[in-house]
Amino acid sequence: MKVRMILFSIATLTLLGACQTMSEYGDKMKSWVALEEDKKYVVYFRSNSTALTESSEGTLYDVMQKIRQDKVEKVRVVAYTDSKGSPKYNQQLSMRRAESIKKRLSTSGADAIEVAGAGETDEASSVSGDKARRAEIFLKK
Repeated sequence: MKVRMILFSIATLTLLGACQTMSEYGDKMKSWVALEEDKKYVVYFRSNSTALTESSEGTLYDVMQKIRQDKVEKVRVVAYTDSKGSPKYNQQLSMRRAESIKKRLSTSGADAIEVAGAGETDEASSVSGDKARRAEIFLKK
């Protein structure tokens, strides 16, 4: 949870620095937070890999169809790892996982795809094994 709050704080400060007025900041912040509240899909990875599990291939296909059909404008991908491996390695692996999902989703027509690698955050470590090796995909129209 602490890492998630730190990531949120960094994103907030980055967004604030990119805005010329507080009103503009407020509008962008509402849009960013709304992305978290929109439709969420979860796909799972094989151990120590960017390859999806067989069942998650179908989920990703459904996400791609949803993007095409609903003309989704924004997609946010946050990838996680299990607790095996060093924190540095897991951070890198989670980012590679997020990028691999972005690459596959980019053919679906989304205007913007944001990615984040969360490594083995507190939230992910409370989930063990196969369920920790995941990416959460948020869609916003």
